[in-house]
Amino acid sequence: MIDPGGWRADLHLHSDRSDGLYPPRELMRLVSRAGLKAAALTDHDTVDGIGEALAAGRQMGFEVVPGVEISSFEDEVEIHLLGYYPADLELLDRELKRLRQERFTRMERMVERLNRLGFDVNPQEVFREAAPAAPGRLHLARYMVKHKLAGSVEQAFKQYLERGRDAYVPRANLTPAAALKLLLDCGAVPVLAHPGKNGARVLPALLEKGLKGIEVFHPEHSAAQQRFYRELAQEKGLLITGGSDFHGDKPYRASGRGGAAVPYCYLEQLKAVRFT
Repeated sequence: MIDPGGWRADLHLHSDRSDGLYPPRELMRLVSRAGLKAAALTDHDTVDGIGEALAAGRQMGFEVVPGVEISSFEDEVEIHLLGYYPADLELLDRELKRLRQERFTRMERMVERLNRLGFDVNPQEVFREAAPAAPGRLHLARYMVKHKLAGSVEQAFKQYLERGRDAYVPRANLTPAAALKLLLDCGAVPVLAHPGKNGARVLPALLEKGLKGIEVFHPEHSAAQQRFYRELAQEKGLLITGGSDFHGDKPYRASGRGGAAVPYCYLEQLKAVRFT
């Protein structure tokens, strides 16, 4: 029996409704077996998996937090925002459908660039690889590994798919301010995701527009970054969150499911903001 005072929650997970490997039901089963009390489904630009995840949680007696992760760009810097407990899923889904459709156009352009580099990639095969989700770079990286066009997901990104590499194509995304407004309009609690090196520069403007928290704990954050953002969150009176950003790939990301989970009290604070 785990001491209730030691309960933890993983507030950043992805299912196959975006670019994770596992269906929402299976993902929640895996996370519940990691000894956690709660977990959040935060798929990229979609809420399609929330219903299945919540149903699985009810069946297992496991707390599931509905959420989403929205990509945005400003001054060629990619900023992600997490939104927890969205109340108006219809509004959110309607706006996100446009972003998901854009992913297909972008993928075709990225495949075209890879083929100009001498690869032989069929975009329709990448689309099938991604299904039921809209295609993203991680799907393409997995395809490249599967077909021996790259040695690993990390290599595919570093050599071809990262910003500045030959196959990279920018997305027609929302600005951070527009993404934040969308989350607030649908009743979600907005949190700046894995701010890393670039988060501090956009934080003041987002705070003015209603940002509620910072994802302090993330596999790609160094100890110094965790300390910096934790102190910043405490100074600004912001929520502190964290999670594994688990997709299912090995060894993609530095930790597996539950690997960057946070004390359950942080989730309680998030829920308190939700109901204010």
